[in-house]
Amino acid sequence: MPYLQVVETAGEDGYTQYNSEVELTNEEILEKLKQTYADIQIDFNNDEDIKILEYTSSGRVKTIKFGNHEISGTEARSIFGLRSTNFEIAKADGKVKFTVIGYGHGVGMSQTGADSMAKSGSTAEDIINHFYVGIEIKDVNSL
Repeated sequence: MPYLQVVETAGEDGYTQYNSEVELTNEEILEKLKQTYADIQIDFNNDEDIKILEYTSSGRVKTIKFGNHEISGTEARSIFGLRSTNFEIAKADGKVKFTVIGYGHGVGMSQTGADSMAKSGSTAEDIINHFYVGIEIKDVNSL
């Protein structure tokens, strides 16, 4: 839909649920992936075996490689219980850490962004127009 676009909203990073981390052992990563990909093979000592390959235009993970499989960021979000596809990965000491920014799919109205705008004095109409680009609010009785 043309009105569903990624928009930047000031103030979201002040919310505690906005940033999160998920840390899993190498064994947990392998176990979760095997539920979908029985033939998965990962060399956790090879930096090329767990690697973000591609980002969307809004900076979210589009494609990530786990060993012999490339999966979408949305699939990784689901498999590993991440709050968003806006994440980075780090490997250390037999673990993989996902550092996640945001909560949700990144399109439409951000609840924390809307709350931040309201607390800064924005009206409901301002907030709706910010998140849904190019829309027009009308009185239903005038239609």
